[in-house]
Amino acid sequence: MINESTLGLGVVIFTILLIALFWFWARRSGRPPALRAVDAFEGLPQKVGEAVESGKRIHVSLGSGAVGGRSSMAALAGLTVLETIAEAATISDKPPVVTSGDGTSMILAQATLRRVYKQRNAEDLYDHLAGRLAGPSVMSYTAGVMTTLKDESVSTSLLIGTYGSEVALMADAGWGENAHQIIGTDTTQGQALAYVAADHALIGEDVFAGGAYLAGGKSVHRASLQAQDVLRLVIVAVIIGGVIAKILGLPLP
Repeated sequence: MINESTLGLGVVIFTILLIALFWFWARRSGRPPALRAVDAFEGLPQKVGEAVESGKRIHVSLGSGAVGGRSSMAALAGLTVLETIAEAATISDKPPVVTSGDGTSMILAQATLRRVYKQRNAEDLYDHLAGRLAGPSVMSYTAGVMTTLKDESVSTSLLIGTYGSEVALMADAGWGENAHQIIGTDTTQGQALAYVAADHALIGEDVFAGGAYLAGGKSVHRASLQAQDVLRLVIVAVIIGGVIAKILGLPLP
């Protein structure tokens, strides 16, 4: 019999080997791995360019989840997107504005903005007020995001992090300002509401795929995402195989 710990270790090793294989192939061939289309990320560079040209702001919100807990990965996914957005918007008179409901993720967001401006030799243009703790509780954070959308002349709003039902209020505020909205969250309730309320909703692992799609994507991010797609097919095949074996009465491991 295969116990759970052995199976989990096998999946981890298989995943690492897949990532290494795709990364090595990309380095050897000089071509990035082909990725499936994600409409939200494909149209985002154009929206950023339009915001820069029109003198409007890009809003990135990291959710109310705390870094260091279960929602850490969602917040880090938002920071990855923020870094790419900031690199494209440093030439703008109005830098991206970032909101969060967690103090730690807000500090990380400010550090990300400062690092990007320093890399572009534009550190004197960095504004620490562009990164804001919108509120320490879910409701105060929601109110802070809604106020930011109204007061900051936002043309594109990206809500990427941990959200519950409050995301509907934020999306409604964005609609009121005619903002293009992309919402990605790690909760099923938030995803359901985002699918209805946003221009583009990031469903499932697409929330964590920004690093692979934006600004050409880093090789390791693209290899990781392609490995996830292969693993998904493997899991589906295993499930179908198990169902068939059960129907035929074959022994399962």
